[in-house]
Amino acid sequence: MPDSDRDRSPWHIVWTYVRAYWHWPVLLVMGIYVYQQYMPSIELAAEGRPAPTVAAETLEGDRFRLEDHRGEVVVVNVWATWCPPCRVEMPGFVDLQREFEDAGVQFVGIAVDRGGAEAVRPFVEEKGVNFPQIVDPGLAARHFPGEAVPRTYLIDKQGRIRYEHSGVILKWALDDALERLVREGQ
Repeated sequence: MPDSDRDRSPWHIVWTYVRAYWHWPVLLVMGIYVYQQYMPSIELAAEGRPAPTVAAETLEGDRFRLEDHRGEVVVVNVWATWCPPCRVEMPGFVDLQREFEDAGVQFVGIAVDRGGAEAVRPFVEEKGVNFPQIVDPGLAARHFPGEAVPRTYLIDKQGRIRYEHSGVILKWALDDALERLVREGQ
């Protein structure tokens, strides 16, 4: 077999690419590891400010009052169906609500979609969202103001906002913060 035919064999081509690009997957895995190990965890405020008085109707037609959840840790997520980062973090919130439900943690979403319940309901059903959803842009603007979505607020058992974050929040970081808030006062 002449050298030119050997150089065109499929195995030779594959081996050439493996030798040239082997380091990219290794660097990717190393980067993910370093990010998870050294990314700062959520820093909870020592005192926090009082959470607002929130009372609104949920997507299911129930009444949600934030003060009814005193003694529980509450996660408020301001989001929208048109927001890609919101869509990314929602499955993590669904998982965390399931994991922490018996530990006294309650998630609540405040959707700021202008399309109202008609825009939000299909997304909530498709994603299997297992916590109350309030569809009220005005409520979010009055009680949890900010320009960006998503916004996430952690409220402790005494009703104080101990952490607020604009942008995607990672499930593992939120998991750690929830464990710390649940343990407080036990």
